[in-house]
Amino acid sequence: MNQFNIFILSIAFILASVITTSVIRYFSIKNNFLDIPNERSSHLAPIPKGGGISIIGTLIFTIVILFYYKMVASEFVISMTIGLVIVSVVALVDDYKNLSPMIRVIIYIISAAFSLFMIGGLDSVSINNHSYNLSYIGYFLGVLFLVWLTNLYNFMDGTDGFAAIQTISVSIFCFFLFYLSNNVPFFIIMLCLTSTTIGFLYWNWSPAKIFMGDVGSCGIGFFFGLFSIYTERAEIISITVWLIILSPFIGDATLTLLKRIINNEKWYEAHNSHAYQILHQSGLSHSRLALNLLFINICLIWPLGYFAHTYQNLELFMLILSYILIITIWLMIQIKNTAKSN
Repeated sequence: MNQFNIFILSIAFILASVITTSVIRYFSIKNNFLDIPNERSSHLAPIPKGGGISIIGTLIFTIVILFYYKMVASEFVISMTIGLVIVSVVALVDDYKNLSPMIRVIIYIISAAFSLFMIGGLDSVSINNHSYNLSYIGYFLGVLFLVWLTNLYNFMDGTDGFAAIQTISVSIFCFFLFYLSNNVPFFIIMLCLTSTTIGFLYWNWSPAKIFMGDVGSCGIGFFFGLFSIYTERAEIISITVWLIILSPFIGDATLTLLKRIINNEKWYEAHNSHAYQILHQSGLSHSRLALNLLFINICLIWPLGYFAHTYQNLELFMLILSYILIITIWLMIQIKNTAKSN
């Protein structure tokens, strides 16, 4: 596929997403499917939600089309499409009916276990050119990773454009890796995710006119988790590289959870104590917050991910460096917030 065709396909994805999100927004307003602000919200007025349908729906459609043209394996398609459909439908229902957290988690575990089984599990990982056999514990760790990434992506979708910017940052980075290695089906999938999220961002940029909703954030988190395990198994992109490029979200969500557990807070309840939420509460606008995340990704995370991918003997070092960076930023925000409160 030449560069002109890639450009045309990207424009088609963007336009399809802009139009589809517009339709979803109209439908949500007409049927009163709105995100009502509460004491934890970053918004003052009700906002339509469910815009992530345009991203996840186009992504599933693209994967099916690639399978139709025999460009991707059947186990990949079954694993990805069924897993994404289950997670997205449950998340969509939760967007409008507020399902019990226990019900959601159970279904996410079942979906993760099925999808992981269809691609052969996670029986080993390769770090610094050394393969480590995980045996049956790899399956458990794989399911845990999928469920956690599904939920944490939802946790990190709390300000305008924030989750969309992270999605674009991760997917465009992987697009270039697949493009450089001439992996056509996978760079089309990443082109789809990048472009449809850009189309959605047109409506989600501050001031947001529609939210991604759980259907978008949970679906994207699940996709990244499953795709990272698949590319690790296929020795295309190691899971170490994925952990690096996802580190801004993994770091903030995981560190905040640990902090709440240590402080004996009800960690399973909704809150607004993530680092990015604290920054917004301190006066940083939605757009500045999203742009700062983009800056961190491009200038700091992308180089670490690229070096880890190119020089595999440096994978572990780059992984540690990325999380030292994220932990340092997180701690600075927490310390400054504590000092301000006192």
